[in-house]
Amino acid sequence: MVVRVQDRFAILLGRDALYPAPIAFTLAHEIGHIALRHLEATDAVVDMEDPAQIEPDDDEESAADHYALQLLTGDASPKIETNLDDFSAAQLARAVLVTGPERNIEPGTLALCLAYQDKKWAQANSALKMIYDQSKPVWREVNFLAAKQIDWSAIGSDSADYLRAVMAVPDA
Repeated sequence: MVVRVQDRFAILLGRDALYPAPIAFTLAHEIGHIALRHLEATDAVVDMEDPAQIEPDDDEESAADHYALQLLTGDASPKIETNLDDFSAAQLARAVLVTGPERNIEPGTLALCLAYQDKKWAQANSALKMIYDQSKPVWREVNFLAAKQIDWSAIGSDSADYLRAVMAVPDA
């Protein structure tokens, strides 16, 4: 979800993943809601479903998806081509580890783009295990980066203590 308080925004994630690509898309999608001014008439936009897994019929959701894809791949509607009708997770992992860097696209993101386009979720999710060195809860890294961006002195000590506890980040 994205919330707005006056002219400031926060993204709250209620999900995690073991690899960065799915969370990167979700964050980019929520940033899209902010950048595209979807919160002008409301204080919050709540996405209950994983944005990567649904086919939105909502114009704002579709626009946020396109924003995310543009941000992550350089193309709001990337067309991923393969020379195989069917492929294994290992073949997909090898291909995106080569092609992703050549095109300045993070390999896990490229695998998920193909999964979305061709409905090859099983292969892509299995490929993520081969693309990344290890699985780990992505929320820790996201919260660590977010904590570096927060002006802790601007939110009061009680609120800062609560937010640090919820985010599981140490005192700054």
